[in-house]
Amino acid sequence: MLAGALRFYGLVRQSAWADEITTLFITDPSASLAAFWQRVLSDTHPPLYYLLLRAWSAAFGQSDLAARLPSAIFGVVAVAAAMITFKGCRFRTRLTLSLFLALSPGAIEYSQEARSYSLLLLLSTIITGACFQFVRASCEESGNALPALIALAVAGIVASYTHYFGFLIAVAACLTAILASLGNRRRCISAALALAGTVSLFLPWVFYHLHYMSYGMRMSGWIADFPVGATVSWFIRLSLGGTAGVLGAAAIAGTFSPMPSFRAYARRAAAWRVAPVLPLLVVGAALAISWHIPVLTARNLIVLLPALYLAMASFDEFGAIRWGMPAMLALVGMELLLMTQSLPGYYTARTKEQWRESAAFLLAQPGCRMGPIYVYGDATNYRWLIEKERPHLRLIEVPLDGGAVPPLTSATDCGVLIWAADLSRSQFNTVLATLPADRSCVRVEAFYWAFVALGEPAVSGHRGCELVQSLPQK
Repeated sequence: MLAGALRFYGLVRQSAWADEITTLFITDPSASLAAFWQRVLSDTHPPLYYLLLRAWSAAFGQSDLAARLPSAIFGVVAVAAAMITFKGCRFRTRLTLSLFLALSPGAIEYSQEARSYSLLLLLSTIITGACFQFVRASCEESGNALPALIALAVAGIVASYTHYFGFLIAVAACLTAILASLGNRRRCISAALALAGTVSLFLPWVFYHLHYMSYGMRMSGWIADFPVGATVSWFIRLSLGGTAGVLGAAAIAGTFSPMPSFRAYARRAAAWRVAPVLPLLVVGAALAISWHIPVLTARNLIVLLPALYLAMASFDEFGAIRWGMPAMLALVGMELLLMTQSLPGYYTARTKEQWRESAAFLLAQPGCRMGPIYVYGDATNYRWLIEKERPHLRLIEVPLDGGAVPPLTSATDCGVLIWAADLSRSQFNTVLATLPADRSCVRVEAFYWAFVALGEPAVSGHRGCELVQSLPQK
């Protein structure tokens, strides 16, 4: 109930941003199946989430609410999955882990986006839990290893076709299972077969997809230019709410780790054969891949949240063993308080490009039913938002690379001079300076990272206010 409240509250408070519009464009149910498949192949992600959302959109439409609803549902189910898949843990440990997932800033944020990350987190929770169960069964010579391994393999294959980092967490979990069962030849072979099955069922897609995703690879070039420190800060915010959350978790780890009693507890606990290993394997693989193709971003590392929260819950469990339940409640309460400090800001701040608001404003202008409108950058998102309602509007791109603007060849009935999104105010002012018109004749409507500039008609005593008929070369 807590997870549901946090994920459904404010679900459509903010506009769909650029990546979500890309999702809607790809999954448009009115497009032919062939067109849909070509759009999927040109993207950087595997097809499963797009297939699911296309079927969902055919039934429920493509409003912001309809598009984001599956992610919110996946986010709630992930919290329930933590209680089920980690059933080898004590109830209080599973409850703590579920609370961390329920209040996780990153889990909440991606449960409110029409992207694949909430489904990826759900599958990562199942994979981590199944890996934990297999490792625990191997340590205790229990007969529950095979069902856990089957769940791991199935969830791993599904996660691989959801996101490429789903493949990395699946492979890391299989390798962890192999390492944990080295003393048991039969179980080691079973884990190796699960790894071989996951890899063999996914690699054909990788080789097939690489032939078509050149555009998506170019679009991911921003990852190489993104500062490492910003990526770390981004992940800290998503996982622990910020610096205070990291300091709190580090204080607990630093207090318990040197204790001989904790080290003895960790040697017996299956959680400590899983929680540290999965992140090391995933991050190591991502760094190796990034040597050739940049892939390491904080949102891709959302697959590590279940392992991170498992480690935190295990520390808290040791606190209960050492000092009793009041100590565990104090530790969990402190961690949750620090983790949730960023949530009020998340629910009140405007952090997405307001594409829909600026599009609605443009469509509400008098006229604006035919002729050209200049738009800044790639016009795909712009077309998606207005083309079905105004098919005769011709959108002309203002290039980002400084190339020549195509000349205006027909008159327009629209007073909109330029429509720009995904820009700061200072960046838009630079674009606005290219307009060959008196700045006092231009009215600007500002949204969050989106702007619409309109030409004002001539007024008494203010000569020269004319609608712009062309833009200069940049």
